Amino acid sequence: MASLRARVLSWPVVLAIAGALVLAELVLPRLRGDSNELTAADKSFMKVCRDHGGTPKLAPGSGDYVKDARYCEIVYGGDRYEMYAVHPEGFSDREAADAHRSCLAQAEQERRQPEDGPAATPRRFTWHPRSAICEKSHGAD
Repeated sequence: MASLRARVLSWPVVLAIAGALVLAELVLPRLRGDSNELTAADKSFMKVCRDHGGTPKLAPGSGDYVKDARYCEIVYGGDRYEMYAVHPEGFSDREAADAHRSCLAQAEQERRQPEDGPAATPRRFTWHPRSAICEKSHGAD
């Protein structure tokens, strides 16, 4: 009878072990969902974001059901803003309208009570309809 070491090191056993390792490396990540391939929702989100002038960011694990793992940002005046109206389903007119109302309210509040004190010049708020962003000026400009 052959020794255990000779049987383990025989070429059919080594080949079977190598095949099992390769199979595990290829199949297990797909079963767990660890694939680096973009989902349809990620691709759609990226397109909508770029169509509205933003830069899409996808965190590991983003996909159809992970809303917080992706965001769209745009830069105005050196400041970064997150575009909340961007969704995989498209650009949300409802969220854009809500953001516009909020922008008008912030501008009115700033006119009544300037953030930098009563003697300060109120900051300007600029509405950007393409991105649904309310840009806040940096003070005296």
